Amino acid sequence: MSAGKLIQSLEKLLKLHQHLLEVTLQKTEILKNDQVEDLKELIKKETMYLQAIKQLEEERVILTKEYLGSNEEVTLSACIEKAAGTDREKLKVILKEFTEIMDKLKTSNSLNKELTKQALQLNAMTLDMLMPQETEINYNKPANKTPEKQRRSIFDSKA
Repeated sequence: MSAGKLIQSLEKLLKLHQHLLEVTLQKTEILKNDQVEDLKELIKKETMYLQAIKQLEEERVILTKEYLGSNEEVTLSACIEKAAGTDREKLKVILKEFTEIMDKLKTSNSLNKELTKQALQLNAMTLDMLMPQETEINYNKPANKTPEKQRRSIFDSKA
């Protein structure tokens, strides 16, 4: 069997990953600029790409099994070992491009995770400032102290 269908499938998969990388880089800028509405739309777009990648990956696994004639190792490296001539060179180029894109995706996702974490910390800090801690005005015996104090909101309805 020729590797033509497999190479076409891998090239489509590579393009989808490139688009996913673009979305991830856009997400970084959106997180930096705190644009929540744009982030919602971008997440929908990202989900669409992820679903397409999942479907194409399933197709790739089937094509790889057919090409290799086994179910054991359905990796790109195994395909390169079996291929010859121009197919082998194309597969090597695809492997190199996949490696580069995956490294960039990993770095970008790590940065996005850190930016999201910092944004959540900022929100938590802001809420803590809006919801002051209850201060004790009178002396209480240590035995009467409750283990955890309840927070009082500025919108507390008790008088």
